[in-house]
Amino acid sequence: MRDYDQRGEAHFTRRHFLRGLGALGMASVLPLSLKSADLDYDAIEFDPGIYEANNAQTIIVYLYGGPSELAGNLSNIEEISEKSQNPYPLGNDRYMRVTEHNLWGNAGGDVMERLLASGDMNLFRTCYRSVDDLKSHGECTSQAQRGRYREGGAGVIANLAAILYRKGAVGTPEGSDDIGKSIPFVTMEGESTFFVEDDLNLEAFLKPVAFGTGSDNPYARSSAAYDNRILDNESNLTVGRYLDRLSYRHISRGKVRESFERRTTLEAFADEIDSVTLPEGVSYPENNVFAERLKTAMNLLIKNEHTKVVSMGSPGLGGWDDHSNAIDRYTRRMTQLMEAIEAGLAHAKAADRSNINIVVFGEFGRNVNYNNSLGWDHGNNQNVYWFGGRDYMNHLGIVGETTVTGGGGRIYTRPAPGSYTFQVFSVAATLYRLYGITNPEILTDGNPVIRDLLA
Repeated sequence: MRDYDQRGEAHFTRRHFLRGLGALGMASVLPLSLKSADLDYDAIEFDPGIYEANNAQTIIVYLYGGPSELAGNLSNIEEISEKSQNPYPLGNDRYMRVTEHNLWGNAGGDVMERLLASGDMNLFRTCYRSVDDLKSHGECTSQAQRGRYREGGAGVIANLAAILYRKGAVGTPEGSDDIGKSIPFVTMEGESTFFVEDDLNLEAFLKPVAFGTGSDNPYARSSAAYDNRILDNESNLTVGRYLDRLSYRHISRGKVRESFERRTTLEAFADEIDSVTLPEGVSYPENNVFAERLKTAMNLLIKNEHTKVVSMGSPGLGGWDDHSNAIDRYTRRMTQLMEAIEAGLAHAKAADRSNINIVVFGEFGRNVNYNNSLGWDHGNNQNVYWFGGRDYMNHLGIVGETTVTGGGGRIYTRPAPGSYTFQVFSVAATLYRLYGITNPEILTDGNPVIRDLLA
């Protein structure tokens, strides 16, 4: 650092200051402006008995870009291949091996077969959008993460936070020693519509806390030099201490001051989560970004019973938008995802935690035509995968059957006549119900809980 004044203190640019404070993490704990409430709390029915009995903790893995259903549903693949612009590589086990339950073995299907056999996975093949023929990334994600097809409103997790607080299920933390209670909702993907407040009046501690993976601690200063570099040899004043001094000088009291003080505690807590020793026999696959995130999420949930929901998204916004050269990338990506989830479930079992569930879904599905770019365009049928949660979830196995419609470049699957189906908004309804809200349909435009899933 350079440019010292007469007191021996350096002049810092705004960029240096924000980097030194750990600005990425600070964005998640600084209070935002609050507006009037947007929920009719009196109309929302909450059962504390369900909330306490389930003691649910959830990891949401949202697959941005619209994941193909084919990893979990090759039931119609021969008919699809015959109608497709280009045939699928059927009979070539290197690319497309069909498993016992018509899963795509090369695309995580082998792992899914094991999880079905162990009772750890429910696969819903007919999450089908019937409101309109909307296949727009932004609008569909906005609606899926709000749990409603009307425009506007808060996100699912923001709504859940507001309701649990209003109903007394989540209480205000007291003091710096109560750090666990101050992080009930966590994001590992930065900002998302799940956490949009709209007009909700959320307390600061109900806002999402950001977590990274491994050494990616969002509350740590960007370089060890901030805490090692000495500005004043007589007082041993470091750059880090100087930054702390600036915050105390210019922010004398209130929520912003509290947030700066909280950074240090969160930095230590995040490092502690990362250093947790895995139970004997548990390991996560290497060179797998899903596994890195799931390991951190599991460590957090197992260590901190007060964390209720972790949203980890998927690496790369739009990463599942497989319009071209799909098979190689999709199979590798799905295999990594399912291997990571299998490791996460083994971790939870070793820790004797059967209250943790993982839900995987996206904004929409794919057209099943194998196009001239060797990929798939947008569609409106997708899979929903729900794992774990043995304390409160039934094991249904595979639910829903599909049929093929269309031709040329427009080939889709849709629910077979008489088959159970639901829209993506029922994922939100099911999440609300997990946490004790017994009439979630008023929050999801009438869409009900996924049938028979909850015990």
